[in-house]
Amino acid sequence: MKLTGLRFWRTLLPATMLALVVTQVARHEYPLPPDAGLLLWLTRLDPLLLVGHLRWEGTFPSWGWLPLATLLVTFAAGRVFCGWLCPVGGLLAVLHSLQGVRLGPSRRDGPPRWTRHLRVWRFYWLILLLAVLLLGSGWTLYLSPFHLLTSEMSRLWAGQVPWAALALVTVGLITFPRFWCVYLCPSGLLLSVLARWRLWAVKKPAGCINCGACSKVCPTGASASGTSSAGADCLLCGRCAERCPINEGIALGERKGGGMAPASGGGLFKRREIIRAGVALTVAAAAAPTLIVAKGDPPLRPPGALAEAEFLARCSRCGRCIKACPGKCLKAAPLSKGAAVFLTPMIVPREARCELTQDCQRVCPTGAISHLPVAKAIIGFAEIDRTRCLGWTEGKLCLLCQEQCPQHAITSDGLHRPSVSHELCVGCGACENGCPVEGAAIVVRPQPSRRRP
Repeated sequence: MKLTGLRFWRTLLPATMLALVVTQVARHEYPLPPDAGLLLWLTRLDPLLLVGHLRWEGTFPSWGWLPLATLLVTFAAGRVFCGWLCPVGGLLAVLHSLQGVRLGPSRRDGPPRWTRHLRVWRFYWLILLLAVLLLGSGWTLYLSPFHLLTSEMSRLWAGQVPWAALALVTVGLITFPRFWCVYLCPSGLLLSVLARWRLWAVKKPAGCINCGACSKVCPTGASASGTSSAGADCLLCGRCAERCPINEGIALGERKGGGMAPASGGGLFKRREIIRAGVALTVAAAAAPTLIVAKGDPPLRPPGALAEAEFLARCSRCGRCIKACPGKCLKAAPLSKGAAVFLTPMIVPREARCELTQDCQRVCPTGAISHLPVAKAIIGFAEIDRTRCLGWTEGKLCLLCQEQCPQHAITSDGLHRPSVSHELCVGCGACENGCPVEGAAIVVRPQPSRRRP
């Protein structure tokens, strides 16, 4: 099958996916639109999310056919998802097209020569990331395309610097646009490994003169000199076919003989590779305590959040719950909270209270925030410091905490002294937010169990 005529579509389709994701994130506001679940379903195209789900639940999900479809396409023709459906790939495709305005038909669009030294290490980077995910950290998912992009977009809408997206683009400008796809993206690397066993591959013509034109324009370096077909990083973009001077040209065809497709980095089962894989696993095990275990008391989490250890294992730091929060009570945890907690959603009641709309539950792609009714979703329990409360220490008629409580969990006695009923309190923070005492005389404390029987 000829690959010519793709010049227009190879930028338009990925850019459309990018625009669709950005538009969906922009619409993650109260009240959520009826199609708010579209972004959730798009995210499920990523097989890495399925790997995480199998680790968390141990069962195959009802939506598992989506990542399976991605895997089947990968086994058929390679990294089609990365080249045509990935939103971050869309951003980088636009960057690549913008760079194409440079003069000179002999420009090199692919990886510079020095990056070849990195290829031997990238799959050990993948092993490290998968080990971190399986050990119980959601940081690996943060690096996957849908989660990374929505996190950066949510940060941008909050008026903060999207540092990860800027770093991704900057590295692409300095090296080559698809650097992230080839060397860093865990989803892309996973699909690259599987693409080594694909049925069809981009093949050079029988009369190839080894002019090197295809390798110069290949955005991932998959078209190497001296090989008859493209490597496992091929995105099926068609640039090589457009530049090939041979009449019959480069085309997609059946791979003869089966087995692994050409890919740089050596074999997988040599002693040197086994040692490197062992080092990657050792590094992952050494980093696990920092990436998995939170320092100090856990922060207040959104209503429906799982127990802290499981929450940290699932949360991908995608930022969608923060974007969808109507009261803007959810904040991204700062680095001072520790690497395990960094960028996860937390509530600071003194700044804003939870409105209990449960929109965060609807947009969470990993199940870190489960679907629970308001009465059962425990954020925490409010506690009154009677030594500072105006009603208890000065006998004043205040009771602002009681007036603010949406669950009617605060009552008062005949002397107008407030008390909290833990049978009704869900920890929304309305009382702490409304307390007139400097520093708040009523404070919501996190609880180990975040659901009421």
